[in-house]
Amino acid sequence: MSDIRGLIIQSRLDYVENHRDTQIYQQLLHKLDEPVRNAIGEQVFITNLYSFHVLKDLDSALGEVTQMPLENLFREIGERSAPLLLDRYFYNYIQNQDPHGFLAQIGRLYDQLCHFGRYSYVKTGKQEADITFDYDEDIHKSYCWFIQTLLKKGVEVCGGKSVSLKEKLCLAEDGEACRYHLTWKS
Repeated sequence: MSDIRGLIIQSRLDYVENHRDTQIYQQLLHKLDEPVRNAIGEQVFITNLYSFHVLKDLDSALGEVTQMPLENLFREIGERSAPLLLDRYFYNYIQNQDPHGFLAQIGRLYDQLCHFGRYSYVKTGKQEADITFDYDEDIHKSYCWFIQTLLKKGVEVCGGKSVSLKEKLCLAEDGEACRYHLTWKS
């Protein structure tokens, strides 16, 4: 079974909570199947494990109720979530302005956040890196956009300027994994 920490689920609920439309939470709950609604309806604990399928269903319903283009929606959620996630788990890399340290730390934390697939980081230059997520789960594109934005924003918060993330492969688009090349300036 593929599981993910409640922290990722909570990023979606935080977005809904801060949304201008106060009815969106109720609309979202209405769209969800009962098992998913029960899993997240009361309270999401950020350290608990939830089925990755809960996240997939939540992402699908969220796309329906917000009526935003999905890429814009999940990039915005990633943008909003990054500062909280980074401040909690990557504070010393922010203080040291160390993008490579941030990207390496993801590898050390990945198994704690996600119980599916593998993360690999390769420093390919002073201000560039290759990142691979080799998932053993059926990934949805919305999740990819969220992760891409977290990576890019994380490099920025840790001192990278003019950050560029190029998608080389995407499992959600029939690739064998999700691969990205990141570059930045100091």
